[in-house]
Amino acid sequence: MTLETKTLPNNKWDGGWVETDNEWKPRPRDVVVGGIEWVARMSDKARAKARGTVGAYIYPCPADKRLLDALAIDADTFQQIALNATNNDDLVAGVRATSPTIREGTFSFTRRR
Repeated sequence: MTLETKTLPNNKWDGGWVETDNEWKPRPRDVVVGGIEWVARMSDKARAKARGTVGAYIYPCPADKRLLDALAIDADTFQQIALNATNNDDLVAGVRATSPTIREGTFSFTRRR
């Protein structure tokens, strides 16, 4: 995570309002929690979609779908994990408990191709 990322108003659980862009944004793309790239951003979008506040963002977008495929978790199941979590530790624990690829040690994902 870069210094610039640390200071962004959306670099927190559930994302945040970015006044300069006049919109809600999920956490930045480079935030990694529990050693899993993209899961923080995807969870913010999943919760926002469930609440009807996702705006112009898409859940699941193509990058979300790649991570979901790597985790072997469907979008609805992940959304429930994200909704049940109250912090990053809960989120990561839910993903780790649900993902067969993590449990089997075959999980592999990078958002950069």
